[in-house]
This record gives sequence, C-alpha cells and structure tokens, in this order.
Amino acid sequence: MIYLKTYCYAPHEIDFIIANLRECYDHIDKMIVCEFDIHHTGVKREFEYRDLKERVPEELRDKLDYHACEVYNITARAYNNEEVIHAVNEPVMRSYFTKLYDFQDDDIIISVDADEILYGDKIEYITSLLPTAGTVSLKMRQFFYKKTYLWKNKIFKSAIATYYKHVNPKFPNNWRDTGNTTGDYVGCHFSWCMDVDAMVNKLHTYSHPRYRFCADKDLLEKAIENKEYPFDRKVKFEIQELKLDDPIIPTSMRGNE
Repeated sequence: MIYLKTYCYAPHEIDFIIANLRECYDHIDKMIVCEFDIHHTGVKREFEYRDLKERVPEELRDKLDYHACEVYNITARAYNNEEVIHAVNEPVMRSYFTKLYDFQDDDIIISVDADEILYGDKIEYITSLLPTAGTVSLKMRQFFYKKTYLWKNKIFKSAIATYYKHVNPKFPNNWRDTGNTTGDYVGCHFSWCMDVDAMVNKLHTYSHPRYRFCADKDLLEKAIENKEYPFDRKVKFEIQELKLDDPIIPTSMRGNE
C-alpha cells in the first residue's frame, strides 16, 4: 500500500489538500489527513474540518481518510518555547497517524506537510528508489507568498518517502528530514501562500515564535509587494515570477488565482 499523509490546521490548507489528492489520486492507495486539538504551540483549538470529505470533489473522496486527533494531554504548552515545540509537539503531530492504522512493514509512507505538493507523475519514480535507498528526502521547488513566486536556487527537502519499517521509533517521530535527496524535483513547497490575515494567524500559532515580530499586516503586505524576506534580512531571497500555466507548477494548481 502507498499512503500519502499530512495534517491540517488552517483554512487555506484545504485547497492544498485537494491539489495533492488530485495530483496523486491515480498513484496512491490512501491520503491520510490528521487534524489536532492544538496548534503547534500546544494552545488548545477546536476541530474545524470534520466535514473535510464533503469539501473535497466527489470523485476523489474514496481515497481520503480524515481523522480528528486529540493530543492535548500528551503535548506541551509552549507558546514562546520553540525548542519544546520542535522536541515535543511536532513529533507527536507528525507521527500520530501511526496509531490509527495497522501498517505493514513494506507499506510506503510519503510524509508531507499540507503545503508540500507532489507531482503525481513522480510517485512511481519516488517509489522506485526505495528498494535500494529505504528512505528518500523529496527534492522540491520552493515557492513563497504566491504560487507563481518561485524562490530561485532554493531547494526544499524536508518531506520524505519511506517504508514503514524504516522509521524507528514510529511515535513520536517527525517522519521528516532524513534519507538521501532525490535527484529529480518531485514537487513544490508553497510556503506562506495565503492571505495576510492568515499569515498573521500563522505567526501566532506555528512552530517558530522567533519570527512572531513579523505578525504585522503592513510589514507583510510590503514584503509581498516588494518580494522581500522580512524574517531574516541576511537570507538571499530572489523571486522569479512565473505565469499561472508554467509547467513547473503542479498540474492541479495551474491556471487559478
């Protein structure tokens, strides 16, 4: 079995989940989506996507599994503690799916965050590497702010594909940042591709409180308009603006604003 797994916590991610499911539908057996009762910071939140299947096009629903997962009591309150977020909360959230299925050792798990969209026609290539590699890191193009804003010369490679048996411990574990990187680009990371209000919300709820100083609408609007990277001015940030139908944008995301 081939499983594509991710998790969601924000409205803009629904479109990403649909895009990934559409891209990969013919090449996977299941897409697993978990939603949690906390933000990355450990702050309590309500479940918002119990109706996720109804939001997905009908022809794709049979391969989507949604799970509302209660992890508040096994995570930490860490609004201002990035170290604890990375050491405790993220591993619980990224690996909780292992508690929901009776996986077989040779099941293939493709582990991505919601905004990491695969090229469907690269799934066969990814899985062909596993008998030798065991685990591979997925080489992706990095987009920023908009799905047409390609961060030039930036490679993203945190997502992985692996046999279930190769990740130990199964839980808690990030299921991420391991294995040799694929030679081919196999997808795109659409980082911060959301409206400005969603950006401000993300800065108060996600895993990097050190960037919370950027939770200012005016600052973010100017950064998008000027193609700037306010999180760290020392980072080399060069944006190439593509057309909506550019072939390096996943097929399922082309042509729509």
